Amino acid sequence: MVDLLKSEGASAGLYAFYEDRIENEGRALSLYDRAIFDYVLANFDLVGRQIVHAGIGLGTLALALATAGYRVTGIEQDEQRFRIATRVQGAVRDAWPSVAERYAIVAGEFPTVLGGTALLGPDTVLIFTNCGATWPEELTARVIASLASCGDVILDTRLFGQVRNSPDERRQLLDRLRTQGMAAVPIPTSPPDSYYHHVKKRLG
Repeated sequence: MVDLLKSEGASAGLYAFYEDRIENEGRALSLYDRAIFDYVLANFDLVGRQIVHAGIGLGTLALALATAGYRVTGIEQDEQRFRIATRVQGAVRDAWPSVAERYAIVAGEFPTVLGGTALLGPDTVLIFTNCGATWPEELTARVIASLASCGDVILDTRLFGQVRNSPDERRQLLDRLRTQGMAAVPIPTSPPDSYYHHVKKRLG
């Protein structure tokens, strides 16, 4: 992955984000990737559920989940990240063809790019990680409206469409989800400075 970043001439921030983790720590998954991977594996059936990861970056978490046996669709809007994720996908296809069969990536903006597909449904586990870039309000509204279509959603209230460093800002997001008929339960294994929640439509 570091070689791919070098060959792509990745931006300093993107390169540094992965370089330290891979070259110095010897792992591709971040702490929050590992926490979410463990949580998904412990809570969702491999056969009956599909994963949609919105904003995959280079696809490390999505690939890990595909390696575990899930059907995974990754979505990435950033052109450079998508290009590198495609190259990583190709390397996986060469090494582990059965894993690659379970892993698809789509270029575009969530949820628009999934319109007309069956990828948002009751068997879908929708995941957002590290979505700290500020979304326009119109996009935030569409994303939140899409959550009720999925069986389960995992998101970080600190990094969901914008950075929310204060507890009050994170509470406001949770209140907004509740007004949309969603219930959110904290994931206790979230790493430091992460506030992951398991979100799903309230019954009744």
